Amino acid sequence: MSIQYQIKVIKDLENKVLNRRELILRIDHINYRTPTRAEVRELVSSAFKVPINLVIVRKLRTLTGTNVTEAHIHVYKDEKTLHEVEPEHIKLRNFGKKEEEKKEEQP
Repeated sequence: MSIQYQIKVIKDLENKVLNRRELILRIDHINYRTPTRAEVRELVSSAFKVPINLVIVRKLRTLTGTNVTEAHIHVYKDEKTLHEVEPEHIKLRNFGKKEEEKKEEQP
C-alpha cells in the first residue's frame, strides 16, 4: 500500500533575521495514521527540495476526529544557524540522540 500525503501550505514566511523559512502546513493523510516527525521531515525535504538536515519539525497537531495534521516547520539556510537558534529539546526530537551518547548510557 502506497502512503499518499497531500500538503497544502497555509503560511510561508521568510525570516531573514534568523536565516530560516517558517512554514505552517496542512497534511492530509486519508485512511492512514498521523505521520511521524521523521516522515514529515522527509516529506518537506522532498517537496521543497532542501537537505533533510536543515528541516526542523517544531510542532505536529492532528485535528480531533480528522485525518488532517497541522505542522509547524522551520527550514534553515545553514546548519550553524540551526544549532545556534533551536532549543536542545527540539533538536533531540528531530535528530534523536547521537550514537556516542547512546553508547555511554548502555552498561
